[in-house]
Amino acid sequence: MREHDDNSSEEPGLERVERALTESLRARTLSAEALQRIQSATEGEWRAQTSASDRGTRWRLWGALAAAVVLATLSAVLYLRLGSERLPFGTVARLDVGGAARVGLFQTEQLQSGDVLKTGTVLQTRGPVLISLEDGGTLRMAADTRLELSGPASGVLQRGQIYVDVPPGTQLRSHFKVATRAGMIEHVGTEFEVLSNDRLVRLRVREGSVRLEGRSRDIAADAGTELTAMNDGTLTRSTVATYGRDWLWVAALAPDYEIEGKPLFGCLQWVSRETGRQVEFSDAHAREVAERTILHGTVRGREPLDALSSVLSTTSLSYQIRGAAIWIQSGNDN
Repeated sequence: MREHDDNSSEEPGLERVERALTESLRARTLSAEALQRIQSATEGEWRAQTSASDRGTRWRLWGALAAAVVLATLSAVLYLRLGSERLPFGTVARLDVGGAARVGLFQTEQLQSGDVLKTGTVLQTRGPVLISLEDGGTLRMAADTRLELSGPASGVLQRGQIYVDVPPGTQLRSHFKVATRAGMIEHVGTEFEVLSNDRLVRLRVREGSVRLEGRSRDIAADAGTELTAMNDGTLTRSTVATYGRDWLWVAALAPDYEIEGKPLFGCLQWVSRETGRQVEFSDAHAREVAERTILHGTVRGREPLDALSSVLSTTSLSYQIRGAAIWIQSGNDN
């Protein structure tokens, strides 16, 4: 897909109108003085046109008057938005079957891997999408999700399911926030999932902690916590596993891990975060092998457990899934 520069003279007229209207509709409210000037100009134009005696001319002038009012209003709003900047939000890293699109007033633009996303954009997914955030970390969107990118580190979840992963140590300019019907969700350095549909808004925290600024009070939620806000205002808290079937869609969108020249131990840590399971070693020897083994090659495009199987096949180690743990052992010992 060819990207267009917002200031390019070669940009199609429809796209210029699209961008202008998208920006204008997000403008702040016109001041009382600006509204008065528009009203006065409209009334003056009306008085001038009503003096025309020819009926056909009058109808033509009516059309001109309507167009003048629309353009005057649009121009005033655009004036207020002049100089405003659309800031980088992230980059499309991967799209699954169905893909995603930027949704506008007059057209829908299909996205491709590598496309840069900016604030003010509304994303609509038909298939899962992985986005690399501008400040670091990832945003994963399930199919049939609609999200407005309201700021460099914020979004408005209109419907669907998203997963935010900001690894420890990531230097953020501000905490990532997600606005929902139930309130504002703010991460405090974590992995969390948000689901919004016609009945409820559900928050699941996988790692770290999250703050929900609700209608009546703020609520903190730590790893393994699920908060469910119903449309009638009812809010419930429960525990949730950080691994298992409910998280498979997240693992399927895991960002690639580059293994070349890195220790096996680092790869194990990546698999642990992506699956929500802790790595445990059968003995000191197994841990020593993981720490001193340097990997080569690539596991790009593979899901975490598949990548782990491939990597361990080149070593003397093997693994088993034991509930909440990934059990690393020497050879095939049980």
